[in-house]
Amino acid sequence: MKLSYELVLLLAMGIFMGGCSVGDDISLSHKLTEEGNRYFSTGEIDKAIEVWKEALNYKQKAEIYEMIVMAYIIKNQLSDAEVWTSKGLTYFPNNVNLVFNLALINFYNEDFDSARKNLDRVLEMNRYYRDVHFLKGLMYEKEGDVAAAKKEFVDEVNVNPGSRKAWSKLRELRDE
Repeated sequence: MKLSYELVLLLAMGIFMGGCSVGDDISLSHKLTEEGNRYFSTGEIDKAIEVWKEALNYKQKAEIYEMIVMAYIIKNQLSDAEVWTSKGLTYFPNNVNLVFNLALINFYNEDFDSARKNLDRVLEMNRYYRDVHFLKGLMYEKEGDVAAAKKEFVDEVNVNPGSRKAWSKLRELRDE
């Protein structure tokens, strides 16, 4: 089959225009993400969330889901944070930050079993992830298992020697 010059030109233009459209979508997603970041930095969290959600219409990015989730956690809207974590994990099932955020949400909801499972998953993905052992230590402390809490705080210091929170907890629990 012989293609005419006009058909080849039309196909090339279609590919070029399609490529421009995708590039424009990525560019718009980036611009909206930056706009959301500006709103967030000035304390306009609701507006930031709205703009970040709009950015997801143009490009699915794990970082945008992470920002939306953290904004909802900051606002103490844990059910919304959990919904957006689940959406993000649908697209990015091995995103360690989203799994950690889910564990954090579980912790705030005092669902310590789910939190520990998610934190263990985080450690499987990255055994040096900061604050995992600290959060596990807080759970054990709330449950009254001081020995397990101390162990987790020590593990946190081993992963993150600069963790003032972990050092403070170890000093606090020194005599128990």
